[in-house]
Amino acid sequence: MSHIGNKLKAGFFKTPEKQGEYLKQLIDVNGDCSFFDPTCGEGAILHQLASYYRNEETSITTYGVELDKGRAEKADSVLDHVVNGPIESMVVSHNVFSFLFLNPPYDHTQKGLEDDISDRKEWLELTRNFKYLKENGVMVYIIPSYRFADKKIRRYLSTNFYDAGILRFSSEDYEDFKQCIFIGRKKSGTVKKVNKKLHQFLENMEEEAFIDKYVSPIEQIIGHKVWHVPSGATEVKTFYSKLEEKSNFYKGIRESKGFAAFKERSKPKQLSIGGNPALPINQGQMALLLASGAINGEMGQGDHYHLVQGLELVDKVVEIDKNVQENGNVTEVTKERTQRSVSVKIITPEGVVRKLV
Repeated sequence: MSHIGNKLKAGFFKTPEKQGEYLKQLIDVNGDCSFFDPTCGEGAILHQLASYYRNEETSITTYGVELDKGRAEKADSVLDHVVNGPIESMVVSHNVFSFLFLNPPYDHTQKGLEDDISDRKEWLELTRNFKYLKENGVMVYIIPSYRFADKKIRRYLSTNFYDAGILRFSSEDYEDFKQCIFIGRKKSGTVKKVNKKLHQFLENMEEEAFIDKYVSPIEQIIGHKVWHVPSGATEVKTFYSKLEEKSNFYKGIRESKGFAAFKERSKPKQLSIGGNPALPINQGQMALLLASGAINGEMGQGDHYHLVQGLELVDKVVEIDKNVQENGNVTEVTKERTQRSVSVKIITPEGVVRKLV
């Protein structure tokens, strides 16, 4: 597998640590707040950024969501709150996070039964998670460089963000991944105008030659520009998945009365034969007893011990129906039907075989 193949598996791309070192020098945290990564992977980059600014005076709470169980477990060891599940299942407070880190999977969504097309996840995760970022909050958005030229993405970014910058990975990683980084602050209010200059710039990013000439590597911006992350809530009141972990239900199911009743009904039934039937047993009922195994095997104890064998006998019976017509002619119709009978034999302790039926 190639170098990029080792790092990019099934749409999962781990932001290189070196780029994190550069990124943390481009943001500044102005007080207590919360960071959010909706596709956090192993949580390394969010932990790297938050740890840089945490101190006795600044409290930063980190939140992450990750679909893969193994990666979620690793993220849970470095982030404050992690949910293992799809971001689609999450219920999250709106306009609450001061910092949003977006490095979405690089593939398409699965098309639903009523969908005509599937969307790229870079676009879907941008629009889905934008509402969780508070006004004036900072978003870092990392996607393949050419994807910034997408009509929907470039218009969304140039309409909803200000104080925006577009950078590319440093030379250590850009040739491998061709990734660029958008950093911007969320506009406030409901009426927003398109930044035409930014819109045109992003449109030109479809050409690699344009990126090489006009998009600066991230390390060249350090010392010249800083994005200030505003203070905000450190505890998000609503942050959970609508899909519960199956393990959360195990104890409740095991201890429920319904499950106990189900186990009881599922136990094999032991046949108990004794006494006299309430009514005489007809041939059909006898057949059912034979089929169920009730009349077969050992019965009784001591002097009343017997071996019983029950058989259902199936014979073909031919019948001829004669019909006399008005002119005196006789027609015969031959019919064949199945006749079932029962044979029950016992062997007494003395070895005597007796046929009961």
